[in-house]
Amino acid sequence: LDIAHWQSEHGRLQPRPNEALQEAVASNPAMAPTARRRVAVALLLRHAATFTYTRPARPSTQLFDAYLIDNEDVGGPLEPLSDYLLVKVDETAEKTSGGIMISDKAKEPPPTGVVQTVGPGALHPESGTVLPIDCKAGDNVMWGRYAGANVKYQRESHTLLKDRDVQMSWNGELTAGNARPIGGNILIKVREEKGQTTSGLFLGLEAADKASVVGEVVQVGPGRVLRDGSRAPQPCAVGDTVRFQDLDVTECDIEDEEYVLVDSQHVMMKWPGA
Repeated sequence: LDIAHWQSEHGRLQPRPNEALQEAVASNPAMAPTARRRVAVALLLRHAATFTYTRPARPSTQLFDAYLIDNEDVGGPLEPLSDYLLVKVDETAEKTSGGIMISDKAKEPPPTGVVQTVGPGALHPESGTVLPIDCKAGDNVMWGRYAGANVKYQRESHTLLKDRDVQMSWNGELTAGNARPIGGNILIKVREEKGQTTSGLFLGLEAADKASVVGEVVQVGPGRVLRDGSRAPQPCAVGDTVRFQDLDVTECDIEDEEYVLVDSQHVMMKWPGA
């Protein structure tokens, strides 16, 4: 079969070869089977020569870095459970990123860091209530020196803290005005008086001549979380002068002033501030 002659008789080849073949066969009823096959092959080749293939776009895939815990790839992000918080630890020698100055009087500053992720909250075993967590991702936090479980996550120092172990949170540069004590904690500005050492540190229980310290309440936490998720009332308010036990307090310097974080259970008495 002369393809050029056939094209002159039947016009331009169509993009759908089956319809063109049917038209060719219908107009040539005496066409032999071999000729039909040749026409079909010619149409398919011509169609393939003019066909433009466009590769479908592949869906975008976000690439994630390896999730490393103690330098081992665990295949996914670390997710705190219950009332635990994952905190990236500040590693500075003289000043934390939140602005807490480490006084030359202090032997060891309180640990601080930035909350990375927060658990869903602890389920109270008796009431079945999910207790709220006072911190959120992005908060700067401070906690006691002996709290937390250290972990190397993404090759950086982190710690896993229970919500109740966090004593204070803040955003931005730390000041006495934006400090937020957690739970039943109270931020107190210390009044210098007899009973402190010459270095400014408190004498602990080993000191026989001192059992308490006086200061002014600067910030008050929302209160300890009760079994139903409500808050216990705090025994004092901002502006009160209080005397508290020098037991498990956390000392810190904020804007070159000496403050302490005290659990409200250790506050013994109060009176109106000056």
